[in-house]
Amino acid sequence: MRYPIDLHIHSNNNPHAYSTVEENIRSAQSKNMEVIAITNHGPALQDSPHWWSLMNMRVIPKYVGNLRILKGVEANVIDENGNFDINQRIYDNMDIILCGLHTIEAYGDPKNPIKNTKALINLIRGQKVDIIAHMGNPTFPVEYEMVIEEAVKHGVAIEINNSSLRESRRGSKPNCKKILELCLKHNCTISLGTDSHISYDIGEFDEADNLIEEVGYPKDKIINYSQKNLDDFLNMRKHRKTKVL
Repeated sequence: MRYPIDLHIHSNNNPHAYSTVEENIRSAQSKNMEVIAITNHGPALQDSPHWWSLMNMRVIPKYVGNLRILKGVEANVIDENGNFDINQRIYDNMDIILCGLHTIEAYGDPKNPIKNTKALINLIRGQKVDIIAHMGNPTFPVEYEMVIEEAVKHGVAIEINNSSLRESRRGSKPNCKKILELCLKHNCTISLGTDSHISYDIGEFDEADNLIEEVGYPKDKIINYSQKNLDDFLNMRKHRKTKVL
C-alpha cells in the first residue's frame, strides 16, 4: 500500500546523499505525501557536515503547501552506555530523533552482540530517542527480543528500513523479518523509513510493505499509516522524553 508518511530522509547536507531539501520536498509533493522528516546524520559519522547544519534546520518551514515537514536527525550511538553524538541545542530543535548503530570510530568494534545490545537498551532507557534505526543491519549483531521488549516498555519505535531491504545493508532481510515478527509478538510500534539518499526514493516502501503484508502487521501499530498514528506517537513521546541530555 502507499504510506503517506516517510520518517527517514537525507538531503545532500550529508555528502553521500544527492538531493537538496527543496528537491526532496518537491518529490514528496509529487507523490501526494502528507508528512516527511528530514533526518540527516549526526556529526560523528565521517562524512557528516558541521553540527551547525542540524541547528539551522529551524529555517525549514513546518509546511510547504499541504506537505508537513518534520525536523529530525539520525544520530549515532557512540558507546555502550547509550550516549549519542548530538548536543542539547540540536536536541531541543528536533521534532523527531532517530538513532542507530553506525560504523564510526567513536563506537569501535561492531561485531560484539553483547555490547551492541547493551548500547541499544541503554539508549532506549535514557528516553532520548524516538525511533531505533535499521536494527536489522548484520554488521551489528543484536539480541533483538531484548531490545524490542525494552522499546515496548519505554514507548520507543523500531524502524523497518526499506533501504536495508533493497541493497544498502546486504543480508538485512532475514533479520528484518525476525525483528518484525518479534515486534508483532510484543505489540511494538514500528516506523517505516525509506532512508532516502535521493529524492526519487521518498515514499517508496515496496520491500518493507512486502514484509508488513507477509507478517500481517496491524495498521494501528505502524506510525506511517496515518497522521493520527504519527501525532499519537509524537504526543506520547513528548511526555516520556527527557528534557536534558
